[in-house]
Amino acid sequence: MNILAIECSASPVSAAIINDGKIVSYAYSDIKLTHSQTLFPIIQNVLSSARLSFSDIEAVSVSTGPGSFTGLRIGIACAKGLAEPKRLKCVGVSTLLSAAYMFKGEHAVICPVIDARCSQVYCALFEVDGENITRICEDKAVMIEDLSKVLTGIDDKPIILCGDAAASVLDATNNQSNIKLATPSLMMQNAIGVGLYANKAIKENNYSDSEELMPMYLKLPQAERELKAKQEKEK
Repeated sequence: MNILAIECSASPVSAAIINDGKIVSYAYSDIKLTHSQTLFPIIQNVLSSARLSFSDIEAVSVSTGPGSFTGLRIGIACAKGLAEPKRLKCVGVSTLLSAAYMFKGEHAVICPVIDARCSQVYCALFEVDGENITRICEDKAVMIEDLSKVLTGIDDKPIILCGDAAASVLDATNNQSNIKLATPSLMMQNAIGVGLYANKAIKENNYSDSEELMPMYLKLPQAERELKAKQEKEK
């Protein structure tokens, strides 16, 4: 089954085609243009590289958050638009879970961390044991200081940090010896992880239709937070 995977929850944008757990083609861009400008050319790129047309795609997967509110909306809207006409199988994937899937084959605790501003991060913990990935905690928004206390309490296993806030979290742990940064090629979440998870989910009949794809926000968008604060003041 050819799965088109889409990832644009942060400034980089990527797409991949996964077939039976194997990477058929992959493209990544971080040129600071808006996702609406870069996503479709990247999708066309991966299809062309794989010598496929969209008619060969049987499922669509996309990261659903946490992450950039605008990026998530663009990625999900794209996935919906592509999937709906053909009623393709759809898989929405936690951004943090898809990041962990990039570390299949490791034997470590993986901690993806995304900057949530105001000294907070979106994070989760996963134990990777070869091909097996086990979630340790749910996706959440926490203070960097609080996360560092959790991580320094894990001293019997190697911990790998990835995501755009990884360096800040490592600094907060005082560079504890068992905690390290991911290699540059695995630092940022990308569509390969989205597709690898989707491949497993579809095999387990864990998929939806396009209507069920929704962004997962752990915090309200800034505009909604400001509106809520204004309404509270006006009461």
